[in-house]
Amino acid sequence: MIANAEELTDDWESIRQGYFLGEHDETLLECVEQLRRARAAAPRDPDETAFFTLGLVLMYGHAAGEAEPGVADEAEAALLDAASDPAVVNHACAHAAHPCDDDPDGQLESFEMVLSLLAGDSEYTWGDLGRKDQQHEAGSRWRCPHNVAGFARWAAAAIRRDDRRA
Repeated sequence: MIANAEELTDDWESIRQGYFLGEHDETLLECVEQLRRARAAAPRDPDETAFFTLGLVLMYGHAAGEAEPGVADEAEAALLDAASDPAVVNHACAHAAHPCDDDPDGQLESFEMVLSLLAGDSEYTWGDLGRKDQQHEAGSRWRCPHNVAGFARWAAAAIRRDDRRA
C-alpha cells in the first residue's frame, strides 16, 4: 500500500484540473523523486512504480506548459527512464491493445480510479475500468508495463513538444 496515495492523487488531479493551491513544481518534483525511489527499490513493486509513473503522466500538462524549464526536463527524463526500463522492454505481453493505445488524454479521466487501485486502497475493482466484454482483462491491461510505458512516452513527448521551453 502506498502512503498518502489518496492525498497524492487528489493533488495531482488538482494540478491537472488547474485548481491546486500548493506549489505545482514542488509537487511534480516530489513525484519524480518517488518514482526514482520506486524504480531503485529491491525488490521493485510494479504497482508502486506504475503509481508514480502515471502520477507524472497525470501532471504532464503542467510540466508541458507551466513548469519551470528545469522541472519540465526532470519530469520528461523520469518518464523516458520509466518507459525505457529493461523490466518493461524485456517484459512479454500478450495483450492485443492497451488503454494507452486509445486517446491517452481522454484516458486521464480514469486515472483517479486506476491510481487508487494501484495503491491498494480502493472501493473500485479493476473490472470497473473495462467494457462489459473485457472486465476480466482490465486490470492486467492497465497494469501491464507496456501500457504504463506507453502513457509515459506519450506524456514525455507532449512535454518535449512544448515550444515555450527554450
